[in-house]
Order: sequence, then structure tokens, then C-alpha cells
Amino acid sequence: MKAVLKRGALWALTTPPVYGLLRRRAFHGNPVTILCYHTLRPAREQLDAWTALSVDAFRAQIDLLRQDYDIVSLDDALAPTTSDRRRVVLTFDDGELGLYEHLLPIVRAEALPVTVYVATKQIETGRAFWFDRVMNALQSAGTTKIKLDGIGSWQIGPDRSKLRWAQIGPVLEALKAVNTRDRDALADKIIAQTGQETKGFTPLQPMSLPQLQELSAEPLVTIGSHTHSHELLDQISLDDAGASVARSRDLLQGWTGQEIRHFAYPNGNYTPDLMKMLYDLGFVSATILEDRHMAPDDPQQALPRIGIGRYDGTARFRLRMVGM
Repeated sequence: MKAVLKRGALWALTTPPVYGLLRRRAFHGNPVTILCYHTLRPAREQLDAWTALSVDAFRAQIDLLRQDYDIVSLDDALAPTTSDRRRVVLTFDDGELGLYEHLLPIVRAEALPVTVYVATKQIETGRAFWFDRVMNALQSAGTTKIKLDGIGSWQIGPDRSKLRWAQIGPVLEALKAVNTRDRDALADKIIAQTGQETKGFTPLQPMSLPQLQELSAEPLVTIGSHTHSHELLDQISLDDAGASVARSRDLLQGWTGQEIRHFAYPNGNYTPDLMKMLYDLGFVSATILEDRHMAPDDPQQALPRIGIGRYDGTARFRLRMVGM
């Protein structure tokens, strides 16, 4: 019954009269919209992860956006314009393999400007971050039970798709709440209890350095920093946060030859002190996760982005584009 009511609400909100009112309210003043993606996978792959949008869905979203928007680079979005066309920016977080295998061909074929925020440690080491390793480990068919002493226990499965993601999400949130230095070890404990299931999907994993360099050589791709180790910056000292951001910036500039001027806070976690730190480090912009359009008075070190993921169908995507 709950699912039926939800589908009914989505239908009602996207009917022309209602959606027209929502659009006029949302687009008053012609605001810039910044979207936050993570990675792409072919639709045929069974990967229950909100972060892995299907290639087909992404292409459909591009077509939908181009009806009403100019898709522009982040630099162009931050510059003054005399156009009355709405502007939207496409950003991707982390630096996962799907950006090379699936996004780059679309960028080239569609002349599509994108910004890719890279967390550099996984590129440097070749080892996926803890959250991707946990998501990989929780894809097994059937039911999986996991337990972390002092933290919690969970049952994953046997459902798939959105229902399984609803079970995986709380595991990830629980690990975000523990000490930064403990997350890798806890991820390893989960993997030890579940094994590494890779049947039917390409595991979430970082690009290689040569792949990142090829991606960054595409003129339509802007590279930004996403810290070195994907730390949640409000959970560590300001000195440690500054060191991680600076290391990421310096590595990316050396690897890609691009000037690294833009930043995205991991998980969207930020504070006024972090905003000042990024300004002092010379970043032109920093983005957070907040499902709304940019407002004229938004500080450039805390620009809102609307998160888009695997389970956002067309109706849900259209509502996200009006800030719902």
C-alpha cells in the first residue's frame, strides 16, 4: 500500500498543472542547478548501489535536461551570463572506474561538460575506499547476516534493487559514525563475513592513474579535489583536513596538469572553519549536498548540489530538478 501511495504522489506532482507551478516557484530568478552523481554502470549489471546510475538512465536524463537547460561547466556556471536559458552543472564524486569506462565515451559523443571530484588515495594505491568495498561485499544472492561488535548487526537480502539498498544504507551510515581510522578495518570484517561476490557486476573500484589522466585530458572534463582519503572533514582536526585537501590538490595537479580550483566536501560535511580553510587554500568553489538550487547569496565555498542516484526514475528525477 505504501508503494502504491508513493507512486500516486509522484504521478500527481508531475502532472502538467502541478509540475508547472513547481517549476515556476523553483526557477524564479533563473538559478543555477548543480547535480551530484557518483558513477555509471550498464543497466544489465545487477549492482544494488544508489551511487551506480545506469548508463541508459543517465543518457535519458541528459536528453531531458537539454529540453530546458544549457549543460555547462562549473566555471561557466559561476560566471555572469546574459542568457535566459537555465544552466545545469553535472558533477561526479570519488573517481570510480565507471567514469572512465562509461562517462568518458558519453562526454565525447555528446560534447558534455562535466566536473569530476577525485579522492586521490584510491588512485594512488589502487585500493577501493571502504564504502565501495562494503557495497561490493553485500551483493550476494540470498540472505547475508553481518555483525560488528559494539556497532550493530544487520540482515541483507534476500530482496534486490531498491529494497536491498535500503538495507545496505544503514550499514554505511553506521560506519560513517565511527572513528575515521577504524573504517577500513571494519570494512574488512564485513568482507570476511560475506566474501567478495562479483558475479553479474563489475565491482566498484577506482580508476587507474593512466585512466584518470586520459579522462582529464578531455577538454570538457574539469577535475576537482575530493580530499586525499575521503575523510569526513568535520570529524577530524582542521590541520589534518587542510593537509588532506592540499595533498589531493597537489597530486591532481601533478597527475593531470590541470589547475585544481574546485572542491567537493565528502558526504557534504562542512563547517564555517572548513569554508575559510578552502578559501585560504585558493579554491574558487566548494560544493555540499543539499537538495536545492543555488541562491544568489550562497557562499562559493558551500554551493548546494542535488544528489541523483540509481533509484531516481524519471518522475523522481523531474521532482529533484524542482528541488523536491
